[in-house]
Amino acid sequence: MARLSVVSVADRAGFYTFAAALRSSDYYDALEADGPFTVFAPTDAAFNAMSSVALDSFLHRDRAKLQQVLGYHFAPGRVVAARFASKRIRATMRTGGEVLIDGRNGLKANGARVIKPDLEAANGVVHGIDALLWPREASDSLGAAIAIR
Repeated sequence: MARLSVVSVADRAGFYTFAAALRSSDYYDALEADGPFTVFAPTDAAFNAMSSVALDSFLHRDRAKLQQVLGYHFAPGRVVAARFASKRIRATMRTGGEVLIDGRNGLKANGARVIKPDLEAANGVVHGIDALLWPREASDSLGAAIAIR
């Protein structure tokens, strides 16, 4: 998969909703470019944890919030999982917010477990995670709109 972009790698690895959201976003052209990028790709189950109404609204009606959240899932540079081992660091993501990456006991990003690390792409690396990463601004404004099923 190393000849594919980070978006295509995420899609082929089974992160379909995330890849589709990126393809419809303003980030798509940048993520198809040279990079390199480190991407944290949430599973489809992470998206499906939202109610169907909230998910539909998030993916199709609130473009600004979608852009903000998607930009909180990738950063410039290629960082493989081994570089996080035994460390706890803050990474600045595309939208400017920080994600706490903790490699001291397994590997987590803001508490989301990395379940598929080091999916190599031509322009970066994708780490599959089991939850969405919510920047503080987006999670504060969501309130009860993101109802868990």
